[in-house]
Amino acid sequence: MIRSDRGTIAPLIAIYLSIILLVAFGSVSVIAALVASNRVQGVADMAILYAHDRSVTAGIPNQAKLSNEIVLFLQRAPSAQRLIIVSAAAQVNADTSTLRMCARYQNPLGIGVDSAIICRESKGKSFLLP
Repeated sequence: MIRSDRGTIAPLIAIYLSIILLVAFGSVSVIAALVASNRVQGVADMAILYAHDRSVTAGIPNQAKLSNEIVLFLQRAPSAQRLIIVSAAAQVNADTSTLRMCARYQNPLGIGVDSAIICRESKGKSFLLP
């Protein structure tokens, strides 16, 4: 004997819609974090290239000038002004300059971690042509 089911599929549709929304918001959040990470890396790369170029004398960068030029770049560059920079530490090792920069990331959707710190490292090396 077959009985007919007179239920509704509304709960099933609601569950499917909630899963779709969860996946969409999660994807947007991950993509936004990746974009922010690449943005921090780009600012760190440009800062070390700018500072290294202006602090090198005879192929060796000067630590004091390097730090000063990094601060100058981070204050003046429009791309750096849009970031909330938490820390920037520069080191000189022979002919190589290294910058480790950390910036605060605000999740635009407010999903998951509302605020995180993204740290990236960049290096610049000088060489002399014969």
